[in-house]
Amino acid sequence: MSTEGATAVADRPAESGQPLLAVEGVTVRFGGVVAVDNVSMSVPSGQVRGLIGPNGAGKTTLFDSITGVNTPAAGSIRLEGEELTGRPATWRARRGIRRTFQRQQPFGWLSVADNVLSALEWEGGGGGITADLIALPARRRIEAKRRERVDQVLELCGLTDIKDTPAGELPIARARMVELGRAIVSRPKLLLLDEPTSGIEHEEAEQLGQIIQTIRSEDQCSVLLVEHDVAFVMAQCDLITVLNLGQVIGEGSPEEVRNNSAVRDAYLG
Repeated sequence: MSTEGATAVADRPAESGQPLLAVEGVTVRFGGVVAVDNVSMSVPSGQVRGLIGPNGAGKTTLFDSITGVNTPAAGSIRLEGEELTGRPATWRARRGIRRTFQRQQPFGWLSVADNVLSALEWEGGGGGITADLIALPARRRIEAKRRERVDQVLELCGLTDIKDTPAGELPIARARMVELGRAIVSRPKLLLLDEPTSGIEHEEAEQLGQIIQTIRSEDQCSVLLVEHDVAFVMAQCDLITVLNLGQVIGEGSPEEVRNNSAVRDAYLG
């Protein structure tokens, strides 16, 4: 699949000041295997950063370290200067880090709308179970506001027409959009997308690119994108980091990465 026509980045912001995300010297080991080896990178607020490399390069493992799925053997991960290393995944999510996965994981028994709404329920509504049972006005207002936000996201993701459909009945492309909607509904600071174009067609990848650029410009959401579709990455990203065998072998603008001989030898061919 090719996405040569994917929506391109209009303005590429310069990297300055304290980054939103700072990864410094991160190493991850599984037994005697070093999956990520002394990796450092940063993502400024509002930037789309690509993370590419061959299979087994350590991309998803690094994602898992950032989101709290695994704990690095060494190194530091900070969000807006706050140390994340050792913090659980739930704690990180509630401070603005959200992600999708290589394999879509919607709640199949819930409707599309309720899948997206579920990402807001942790915030609560005040008043506990009593407020739920008697439907206090304040609780109704909170629920209405959340439903309004869900409707906005469903429209952005092209899901309004199937909002009441059980997510388990959807094809891959639409299930991926449900997961994307669930990830962005709370307006995260940092969104991690793991192979988001896998299994989708050219037109759907175009739509995905438009959504990425919308949330980065309107919500100042930074995006860290792992993707094998090189044309899509080149069109969407401000800067790209390239991993191979757990190490950074190149970093720079799409043009700089495209012209990097080490990257061409290891990945671009």
